[in-house]
Amino acid sequence: MKSSKKRKKESEKTLKSLKVPINKHLPLRENEEVVSLRTKEEIINRIIPLTIVAAKAMEAPPEKIEEFIERYNANKLFTEEEHNFLLKKHFNHNEGIQYSWKLECIWLLLWSVNLISDIGVPDSTCNAEFVFETVLSNTKQDMMDKSTLKPISDILDSLDFIYRAHWAVREAQLNDLIIPESLDEGVVYERHYTLNWLVNYMEQEWEEVSTNT
Repeated sequence: MKSSKKRKKESEKTLKSLKVPINKHLPLRENEEVVSLRTKEEIINRIIPLTIVAAKAMEAPPEKIEEFIERYNANKLFTEEEHNFLLKKHFNHNEGIQYSWKLECIWLLLWSVNLISDIGVPDSTCNAEFVFETVLSNTKQDMMDKSTLKPISDILDSLDFIYRAHWAVREAQLNDLIIPESLDEGVVYERHYTLNWLVNYMEQEWEEVSTNT
């Protein structure tokens, strides 16, 4: 079992190779033995509603949104905020941006259950078309059958890296510095948010997740 100390050293080594500043004083993240990952079904049940709200944000026709909700029996899977967004006939620009960014959360969640093989460095946004195709071409049962939960060690490796990468992004933002080219601030935030949810950080539910650095 990999220690948190070793995981931190590995993350810092990778960040250095990407020319990202590091903060050696950031604390260690959780050890494997104290983390309780979300179940595979919990993850699939988060992928489905996120995909539907992202599709609406990307201006999918209302009849398609209704079709997706019915196909996945998804009404009970939405958070209150997501449900309110879906009820709107018209949404503003900021809401569209907010929910289209959830594609990055879906990308990470698909990786966490091995429905995609690699998420890559967080330097650019994911392939939206591939995300929609991966989810919407399958039933919920298809996804359950095809998926397997990633080892907790892999999840924690990614969390430790993104936690330290997010510190670098925020440090640049606070001090009016250039964000490292190898980090996209939006992608880093959404991945940190999603990974914290995956490991039940502070037992927070989806709309409550914090991304402390």
